[in-house]
Amino acid sequence: MRRSFKVEIQPTRAQRKALLQHAGCARWAWNWGLARKRDAWAERRAALETGVPKEDAPKVPSAVDLHKDLVKLKMTDLESGGVPWMYESSSRAPLEALRNLDLAYQAFFRRCKAGEKPGFPRFKSRSRGIGGFRLQAATHVSRHTIKLPKIGRVRLKPGERDYIPHGTYKSARVIEQAGRWYVSVTPDEDAIEAPPNGLIAVGIDLGVVRLATLSDGTVYENPRAMKHGRRRLRHAQKALSRKRKGSERRAKARACVARIHRRITDIRKDATHKATTDIAKNHGMICIEDLRVANMTRRCRGKGRRAKAGLNRSVQDANFYEFRRQLEYKAKLYGATVIAVNPAYTSQRCSVCGHIESGNRPSQAVFLCLDCGHNENADLNAAKNILVAGSCPETINARGASIRRGRRKTATRPAMKRESAVVVSYG
Repeated sequence: MRRSFKVEIQPTRAQRKALLQHAGCARWAWNWGLARKRDAWAERRAALETGVPKEDAPKVPSAVDLHKDLVKLKMTDLESGGVPWMYESSSRAPLEALRNLDLAYQAFFRRCKAGEKPGFPRFKSRSRGIGGFRLQAATHVSRHTIKLPKIGRVRLKPGERDYIPHGTYKSARVIEQAGRWYVSVTPDEDAIEAPPNGLIAVGIDLGVVRLATLSDGTVYENPRAMKHGRRRLRHAQKALSRKRKGSERRAKARACVARIHRRITDIRKDATHKATTDIAKNHGMICIEDLRVANMTRRCRGKGRRAKAGLNRSVQDANFYEFRRQLEYKAKLYGATVIAVNPAYTSQRCSVCGHIESGNRPSQAVFLCLDCGHNENADLNAAKNILVAGSCPETINARGASIRRGRRKTATRPAMKRESAVVVSYG
């Protein structure tokens, strides 16, 4: 397992100009290489259709072949179609862009063979963002600065100076997001997985109202970043649509929309990181539902289309997949184990008697067992069921649980007094 460290940098005006030049060179090399590959592939396919053997057909150039041609192109003057302006930036930026292009082509053909959506590589436009670049060279990190090739020492953001380990790294990736610059580095050695910590087990129920509810009663609230920032984002997007294309005001409006999106993303990531880190540190076995987010957010046609669209936004805003991904790699760092269980009937099963019925959940927040009268918060009840299903699945039906999908029949056991439903609030 490789662990990367991503920090924000504060470049000067001259360094920002150099970063933009490197990103522009990488973007130009990607587009140039993609055009060359498409033309070469068209020629090869036409030759194969005429019956030419594969060995004699024109070959598609690789990243190394394209880089050799790019070096010759850099040595040509501007009037002859050369790109001598690339000498102002590091040669590693366009080379890594061409290598990424090779990986994109390989992924395209792999998805075609697997029957998935192909996703052919696209040309990169400056209007869709500056993007970033990668430098396969020595990168030195100290307490206050990070030294990038051809750019120099760039200051780190004060709040992130102690996060990244000091030392020398073989490569670095620079990314621009809504006016801010970030550097990501990866150590050469693999991350050390901690031995089992021997702590208690816990079950987690994910939801859109509350981000995560643990079987011990702990609740992590959902910040609902998109819901709270949707109105501001809508106003900014409307203002952007009214600006004339190519004008400076449109560029400012686009930057405003990008900042709002970055703010929403940062709030969502912050809540997810804090919750997953706290859970992985304090538990030895973590049982979580094996949710299929793609199936939960499918399109709905008909009268309930608007309601389904709102639910889809809430599910995507809750960040279920990222929550599980972070939990899995952090569990290895802190000596915990993550177990994914089948989510079937976890919200309809009683955690006391094991009775399963859709009527056990009269509302979103209330669980009231129609067999034994157990009354509890619905998310907490589901978290307890998930814990049992992950830690000791052989005891799920130990009490003779039954499944009732239709109308509830009269119970054979004596009637018992049931209390009225009470909404239980945690946190």
